Amino acid sequence: MSVSSEAHRSADEVVERTVILPKHLHARPAGQVAQAAARHTDTSIDLAAGSRRANARSVLAVMGLGAVTGAEVRVTVAGPDAAAVADEVCEILATPES
Repeated sequence: MSVSSEAHRSADEVVERTVILPKHLHARPAGQVAQAAARHTDTSIDLAAGSRRANARSVLAVMGLGAVTGAEVRVTVAGPDAAAVADEVCEILATPES
């Protein structure tokens, strides 16, 4: 698992992390990311791969990133408990197929 982290603290915490995908970002992990985003309604979660960006609440937008094995995905989380939410999303993205 390859995850790098940079955190900035302010009134609303913002956390940015980068994950190197061990698998394609297909329907199952995209759905898990969207479910995690839905559990954190006060938090903004955005993903970026190359020049494409996606709101993590949308399964189709996350799949639309077209991220494949070895791709770098940037996770940006803003809001309460941003670090914990970023950890959760990065864990989903960094978990290899079982």
